[in-house]
Amino acid sequence: MEDPPNRRNLAAGFTDDLLVEILSRLPVRSLCRFKCVSRSWRNLISDPVHRKKLPHTLTGFFYHSLSGERFPRVAHHFTNVTGKGVPFIFPSFSFLPVPSDDVLLLDSCNGLLLCRCFEPDPRDSDGIGPFHYVVCNPATEKWVMLPDGSWVAGERRTARLGFDPTVSLHFHVIEYVVDENDCVTGVEIYSSRTAAWSFKESEWGNDIMLHDRGSVFLNGFMHMLTYSHGIIAVNMNGNTWRTIPILDDYDGGCIHQAQGRLCFFTNGVHSCHAVKLLVWILEDYGTDEWVLKHTVSHMKLFRKNNLHFDLNFRVITVHPQCNLIFFVFGWDKTLMAYEMDRKEVRVIRNLGHDCQDPYFPYIPLFSEALAEEQ
Repeated sequence: MEDPPNRRNLAAGFTDDLLVEILSRLPVRSLCRFKCVSRSWRNLISDPVHRKKLPHTLTGFFYHSLSGERFPRVAHHFTNVTGKGVPFIFPSFSFLPVPSDDVLLLDSCNGLLLCRCFEPDPRDSDGIGPFHYVVCNPATEKWVMLPDGSWVAGERRTARLGFDPTVSLHFHVIEYVVDENDCVTGVEIYSSRTAAWSFKESEWGNDIMLHDRGSVFLNGFMHMLTYSHGIIAVNMNGNTWRTIPILDDYDGGCIHQAQGRLCFFTNGVHSCHAVKLLVWILEDYGTDEWVLKHTVSHMKLFRKNNLHFDLNFRVITVHPQCNLIFFVFGWDKTLMAYEMDRKEVRVIRNLGHDCQDPYFPYIPLFSEALAEEQ
């Protein structure tokens, strides 16, 4: 007997190509829901042939491990956001111009990675040898080597990557130049549009010392946390400089972005002396007003209390489409997720005690953003 018209599966008559064309116009969140419709839909959406045409979200994390019991001592890794299945990306970096153990990941931003590729020359007394910055796209295996800037051997500089494919397929790399006291004196900014570096003297004032707890590229500005001056930000033209104050009494903390807004994670104390994680959101970018979005106790998250940022746990990232926070916790570097809406904690997998910071979130990018630069 034929099903009534209102019960027929109209999509069953569509070709795969037509379905993929329709799905490619949906938001990522809807696409994730449709994977649950049926096994055939899940296979269609997960098929590598179709994957390049569909919108993408957080796929997993790059990280590295350090062990004296193997050669080379440093190994690169990638884990899916689920902790299961074959890694979406194999982090051998075999497409780069140097061996994998001479590649140091520095930053990730919207599908691109910033690396230092070391030359096989002897290293200096600090263990730092000659290198070149390389920006690459693991999904397409395209890469571009940046021209040398004014970096001098022996200097310590922090480099970050700025890229927003919704605005432009050009990227920027920013170096923070510091003096002998580790205070920021200016920035070197590389633009892929001009293929050149430019130096800008700092307009943040004196005694700015960077705190290595994440960076955020948002609204065309690179944001960095500092020890005593809150968050500093500069746009990629180097002509607009900002200082964003944060809470005076915060205990540790880090910055990330959540659904297009700057967010700040810190510890707070209950009246019963139990420690909780506080999630603050910069609601109005113009007024620098922080709003407390969520709180959760350390006991709820980790079954332990009074833990410290970096020493006991680290916030890796916030999911770009939903209120989901990812952590690495404990000796075995357990990857965990906390869903703020449902107040649920999920253990994903143990990464291993020899894994090292930093951990880089990765969203695949299949555009030819680097095609012209290489």
